[in-house]
Amino acid sequence: MAQKLVIAVCTAQRPNMLKACLNSLDKLIRPEGTELCVVVVENDAVPFFTGEAATEAKAAFGIPVFFTHEPRRGIPFARNTALEAALEHGPDWVALIDDDERAEPDWIKKLLSACKTFDAEVANGPVRRIYEKPAPHWWKSQLLKPRPTGTEITEAPTNNVLINARILRKDGLGLRFDERLTFGSEDIDFFRRTHAAGARMIWVDDAFVEEDIPASRVTTKRLLSRMHMAATSGAFNIVLREGRGKAALHFIPKSARRMFFGLLATVTGFLMKPLAKQRGEKLYYYGLIRLMKGSGNLRGLFGRAHNYYDVIDGN
Repeated sequence: MAQKLVIAVCTAQRPNMLKACLNSLDKLIRPEGTELCVVVVENDAVPFFTGEAATEAKAAFGIPVFFTHEPRRGIPFARNTALEAALEHGPDWVALIDDDERAEPDWIKKLLSACKTFDAEVANGPVRRIYEKPAPHWWKSQLLKPRPTGTEITEAPTNNVLINARILRKDGLGLRFDERLTFGSEDIDFFRRTHAAGARMIWVDDAFVEEDIPASRVTTKRLLSRMHMAATSGAFNIVLREGRGKAALHFIPKSARRMFFGLLATVTGFLMKPLAKQRGEKLYYYGLIRLMKGSGNLRGLFGRAHNYYDVIDGN
């Protein structure tokens, strides 16, 4: 009997990017003995793909595509709705990919093959980022170092991952994304709990997806905001898991160090810029990033939400 694999995509106000993503999924090499379908969750007050628009989209692809709607704005709400929608199809496996990404034709085949080879229940692969506009010279790109396929991991993002349905089913682990984490880190938290529950998780070094990075995402304001958001959500995650008291013992001194050295680097870099522009700018923005991280940790410690994801990049 054929095994079933459902690919889930969450989206909000990016119909063109979504169509490019679905087009790439339509070109996937189907693993032998595997049935594929796609579920799309629109996370917006008013969905774009309803009625005629949904009918036209479904007709454009050979792979079955099912649309559903989650009106509560927030990534963990959308992701949990995507899991529920996927489970309705009785899958053996569920894959997650972002709406601003395109899968290589052998993406699913390689993830699934690696899970079988290494007896794993979660497989995470790399993302090749395509920039509309180069990032500033001072920005350190978030590049993952190559690792051999089969390397065990303890956490993962949701932008390129395959999950055994046992982890999601009510008669299995029944795991879901924590809906309190509406401003980031919900994916890291989910897979940390997955690993803690005993699921074997691995890296698959050649299962690529490509992500489009719009120019609006590499402006100075957005890059610094992203750092602030990541630090906020990371600290809030620890508050939820270990309590505010324990989190405070860790993050208050850490935040103080980050902000002290961040301020020192910012002032030094500013003074250096007239004499050595590029080196001065690099030090200046390094300092600002540390300030963003330090203040973000404090913000998360007190449970104050961040609005980074309220802004939608791309279309």
